[in-house]
Amino acid sequence: MPFYDLRCVDCSHEDNIKATMAEKSESRIPCPKCGSTSMETVYTSAPAYIMNTGSGAPACPSSRSCGNGGCRFAG
Repeated sequence: MPFYDLRCVDCSHEDNIKATMAEKSESRIPCPKCGSTSMETVYTSAPAYIMNTGSGAPACPSSRSCGNGGCRFAG
């Protein structure tokens, strides 16, 4: 069963909930806080890294602006 990041429309509680695809598509997932089945999907972004094809190591996505000295992505 997959996990879904959901937010309750009624009480705004957010949670990561394990449920079947049928439960989600049929709006049968209850909010763990208030019990409402008015849940909406929460979409989040994930960081993206550009691969340096020369060495195989991830390249800094901000290398043009921060340089190598104080780069937060440097290992």
